[in-house]
Amino acid sequence: MLKKTIVLCVFACSGLCAQLSGTERVIVTVSKDWESNEAVLYLFERAGGTWRPAGEGIQVHYGEMGLAWGNGLHPGQEGVQKEEGDKRSPAGMFSVGALYGLDARAPEGVKVPYHQITAETRCIDDRNSPLYNKVVEKRGDDSSWTSAEHMVRVNPDYKYVLLVEHNRGNVPGGGSCIFLHINNVPTSGCTSMDEEAMVRLLRWLEPGTRTVLVQLPEPEYRRLQHEWNLPPLPEMNP
Repeated sequence: MLKKTIVLCVFACSGLCAQLSGTERVIVTVSKDWESNEAVLYLFERAGGTWRPAGEGIQVHYGEMGLAWGNGLHPGQEGVQKEEGDKRSPAGMFSVGALYGLDARAPEGVKVPYHQITAETRCIDDRNSPLYNKVVEKRGDDSSWTSAEHMVRVNPDYKYVLLVEHNRGNVPGGGSCIFLHINNVPTSGCTSMDEEAMVRLLRWLEPGTRTVLVQLPEPEYRRLQHEWNLPPLPEMNP
C-alpha cells in the first residue's frame, strides 16, 4: 500500500510538519503488535503548543488480522502494506472524514455535520470501479460497480460511523471503506468500539477543528514518536 504521513508538530521541524499545520486534535489508537486486533484509543488536544490527553483510554478493536501500513498522510514505510480484503486495519496517520449513521439524527451534543445512511447509500469496494473507495447514493440501475457495502444493512456497526480518509487516491486494491464505528469486536479492517465510547468521541469533535487519526503498534509508536512529534501516551511517560 502507499503511504504519506504527517506529523504532529509542536517544535520547529521539517516540511512534513507544514502539512500538519493547524492540527488541533488527534485520535491515537495503539496495539501491542502488528498482529493484535485489540488496541486502546486516546484523545489528545493541543494547548499552548503541548498535546494534552482528553479523558481516559478507550478499549477498541482493529481488523481480525491486526494492522498493515495504510495510505494516508504519512511517508511510505517498509513492512506489510494494506490490501483490499486482508482483514487488517490501516496503520499510519489519516485525516478524519464525514460522519454517517443509521439514526435520523446524530446523538445529542454532537456538533459536526451528520449524514443519515439511506437505503441507497453504498461504499464501493469494487477495485475496478471508478467509484472505488467512495461513499455514494445509488441512482437507479447503476452498473459502475459490481461490489459495494450496502451500508444500511451493516447494523448495528454503522449506527454511528466516522470515515477514515485512507487511500484517498483510490488506488485499486489499496483498501476501501475504512471507518471508526460501534460494535466492539474484531472487524474486516475498520476500528470498532462500544457505542458509549463512540458517542463520547463524536461529542469531542469540533467543527472547523482539524483532527487526525494515528494508528500504530506500540513499538512503531515509540520508533516514530520523536520524528512525528506524537503525543506521549500515559504508559510511556517517564
